Amino acid sequence: MKVRKERKDAIEHRRIILQKAQLLFAEFGVDGVTMHQIAKSAGIGQGTLYRRYAHKGEICQDLMKESSEDVCEDIQNYLDNKDLPLRERITMALEIALNFIESHSDWLVSIQAPTCEERQTLYYQSDLYINMHKAFHDLILETEPAKETAKDAVFIADMILASLNPELFLFMRNERGYTKEEIKHKLISLYIDPLFC
Repeated sequence: MKVRKERKDAIEHRRIILQKAQLLFAEFGVDGVTMHQIAKSAGIGQGTLYRRYAHKGEICQDLMKESSEDVCEDIQNYLDNKDLPLRERITMALEIALNFIESHSDWLVSIQAPTCEERQTLYYQSDLYINMHKAFHDLILETEPAKETAKDAVFIADMILASLNPELFLFMRNERGYTKEEIKHKLISLYIDPLFC
């Protein structure tokens, strides 16, 4: 079966849309920008924009695509590096995930926002979530596969990622006053330390 290539004009529209959306998001925040503004700024019709992106969450996801792939690769590198102690690999995977969330929190919040029509599937079925879940799951299984907790590796990985929810992260930083380092240490004591007891 032949893979259909994207037309040149579609590639150019995509590039312009992402460029203009990123500028608008930086100036007004994701919530402060409408799809109409993005289309107007990109010099295209709203129909053209909606054919490519159903909502702002999809634009944010596309804007994060490269950095999402990078963070998954970084986590996978720690997962694969068996020379490092397991606890250190898990801690570094957590730190990489927190750094990513901190630097992309506005876009991640937009993907999960109630106004994002596909927010449930968009985030939980994204390559980012699937890859981060697999990384934490595999690291948890390494703690001691015969342990009772090994059966709960899927659940524990989901709970770690739930605790890394961008909205919760921002709330903990801005309202509760925790630093990223404090959040990381509390997550380790809550989820990771019990695996090594």
